[in-house]
Amino acid sequence: MTPLLKGDDAIAVAGMRVKSMPEEVLSLPLLVDPSYTVKDGSVVYLTADKKGCTTVQNVGAGYVGIVVLNGMIDSYKKGDVVPVMVRGKIWSPSVVKITDLTTVVGADATGQITATTTAIGGVRFGGLSVGSQNLTVIEILGA
Repeated sequence: MTPLLKGDDAIAVAGMRVKSMPEEVLSLPLLVDPSYTVKDGSVVYLTADKKGCTTVQNVGAGYVGIVVLNGMIDSYKKGDVVPVMVRGKIWSPSVVKITDLTTVVGADATGQITATTTAIGGVRFGGLSVGSQNLTVIEILGA
């Protein structure tokens, strides 16, 4: 039997939680037709009342979450209830390999983490990237 994940790819999968305290995961409805594919490990933005999520960037408000590994759904569509981590540590794919934990965490228009000059509030890198998807531990400090 050949393992599905080998080498550095065997460390984690997108959306997998890194056990930490405190941790908070909300079940939120996706309120809009997504502008990018929302799947495990994707960045989503919370509405101001924290009763829903969207793919419309809301970085200025600091309300951000990352979709938790579900395994049951390939991607979410409008109206689906999405498990969103809003506090804790989680693996998320990044656009480029993160090699410096002091860089600023941002998200691109496809819902992937990236190092940038425009920061997402309340989020920081918790580990260096590994594997072919550049999986990176993201620490969400709470929205």
